Amino acid sequence: MSARITVGTTPAQIKTLAIRRYEATTGRRWRETDPEARSAWLAETEPVIRAEEGVAADAVWRDGAWQPAGQADLFSLPAAETEAST
Repeated sequence: MSARITVGTTPAQIKTLAIRRYEATTGRRWRETDPEARSAWLAETEPVIRAEEGVAADAVWRDGAWQPAGQADLFSLPAAETEAST
């Protein structure tokens, strides 16, 4: 299957593509698959999809974007502080 995800790949989009690949490869429905098989498929397929989409294997999804693992956000403010007080 040569389906591609648009730029800005989210974890949910990666999982969706993995599910599509499972169904296309096996001919079985994802919902009918036992939880152990699902976990095994996702563990095997997610690194491949990340590599195809240019997402580092150790990248972390945070604040709506992929971030390098262990990177501190120097400008992170709690939501209450970012709102203008009236």
